[in-house]
Amino acid sequence: MFTTKRRLLKMIVSTPQSLESAVTKSFKDFVIAQNPSLEILNKSVIRSELVRVYNEKRNELQSTLASADDIVLTCESWSHRAEDSLLMVGCHFVDSLGKLKSYLLETKGLSGDESAAIQKQLSAVMEAWGLEGKVHCVVRAGLPQLKGVKWMGMPCFANELNVMFKDLTSHDELSDVFRKCRDIVRFFKFDSEAEEMLREIQKKMEMEQVELILPCGDRWLLWLDMLEGLILQHEVMVMVLVQKKKKNLILDETESEKIQNIISALKPLKKVTSMMKGEGFQSISVMLPLLKTIMDDLGEEVKKGNNVAKIFHSKCKKNFGDINKHRLALMTFLDPRYKDKLGEQNKKNAIKELKQELTAARTSCSAAQLEALLEKYINYKPTSEDSNPFAWWRNTGKTKFDELSRLALKKLGIVSTAVPLERAFSSLGVQFCNNRSSIEPENLNMILFLHSNWPNI
Repeated sequence: MFTTKRRLLKMIVSTPQSLESAVTKSFKDFVIAQNPSLEILNKSVIRSELVRVYNEKRNELQSTLASADDIVLTCESWSHRAEDSLLMVGCHFVDSLGKLKSYLLETKGLSGDESAAIQKQLSAVMEAWGLEGKVHCVVRAGLPQLKGVKWMGMPCFANELNVMFKDLTSHDELSDVFRKCRDIVRFFKFDSEAEEMLREIQKKMEMEQVELILPCGDRWLLWLDMLEGLILQHEVMVMVLVQKKKKNLILDETESEKIQNIISALKPLKKVTSMMKGEGFQSISVMLPLLKTIMDDLGEEVKKGNNVAKIFHSKCKKNFGDINKHRLALMTFLDPRYKDKLGEQNKKNAIKELKQELTAARTSCSAAQLEALLEKYINYKPTSEDSNPFAWWRNTGKTKFDELSRLALKKLGIVSTAVPLERAFSSLGVQFCNNRSSIEPENLNMILFLHSNWPNI
């Protein structure tokens, strides 16, 4: 049964927000107005409940992790304040029922952004949670590649897209038009008279009134939404800009063409992120099919003469590598949904790597048995894209291809992003960053831990 203290704490961590939010005069006045006899809790009591629940849930999670194998860590770097950098470390594994489980472990102060400092922090987290020897991969966002470590390192897909987009915004041919678009939207956002004029004209012309989005940072999806809204309304915006004597903010023909090219170059990314269904985290096995979709769609735009698509296509190839000979081929091959969507070279490389890993693992299969097993898996009909590959390997896959099952679950348990999909590819990420930046440092780790894990433990 939830006590008043626990309900209040759950409200605080669900957003998440500072403990101060529950002791402000306005909040107290609201509570008294609802129930004058209700006891008003002070900050000390709330913090005691925070510590108690945190320790309770931490112990429960530690017990769960004790029985888990083949764990993947994700780590995300962010600035809590201008002078402080923090490291959020999460863990992921496939449970006995074939479900991908994800938990936030720690939010720790980062003493430096050098590889050695980050590795030291990660090692401390592993030791504190008893994960030494279980971690085989670390997926990172906003962090450098870690060298000389025992585990495999993977970049966060969402972060890679944001980095490439940031490079695009600073490109010599495009930086001015990006800046001008943001200035146009900022003008209408902060000049209430101008926005009212815009809406009145749209109303008279029976035009759709599209929300003006002012993006922050390098989140490409928000920029795409801004550019699409801007192009849709620019004709009417020009009428207002002329009246307000802001002709310098009117886009010329060349700038409009560049914006259309930017939108067309970013749409393949939006198409792919919409294919990453659901919330939480998704297996890295989906990445190669998605990257192929991006590269193919950008290639079509390049054929149409889209110079922005050409720039982005080149950046994708540089950052993600050759999709026809890719390091993720084995993960995709072991996913029963996508095993037949590899090109011949990827398939050949995946089978070669798979044989090497199974041989190194000293399975009971002879060379001939291994060949027969792989041939049987190759010829097996793919499962539907809506199926759960983890559950398939825990049940059907284990029965039919036992020697492959353990390795498949290990490889498929690597996640594609260092943050949940709903934060990676939506405006929710910005809101979450803003909320967590207001939390007191001494409570930050506990509040974010409970925010991420309380419903799941």
